[in-house]
Amino acid sequence: MSEQQWSATGLTCGHCSQSVTKNLSALAGVTSVNIDVKPDEASHITTIADRDLSADEVFGALRASGNYVLVR
Repeated sequence: MSEQQWSATGLTCGHCSQSVTKNLSALAGVTSVNIDVKPDEASHITTIADRDLSADEVFGALRASGNYVLVR
């Protein structure tokens, strides 16, 4: 299992978190997503998967969810 930490801007509420969680969970191998929403700064996202996710995959899931930006 691979636990990875990500940061993203633009998440402001529970609905944002639900949308991002849904799209990240749809990525192959993802077993868990936890998001700590921070409306005025970068939110923290933890993914657990049976493989390492690429930044491009996470970026794509964020963009599919709304106007959220992965902070590298």
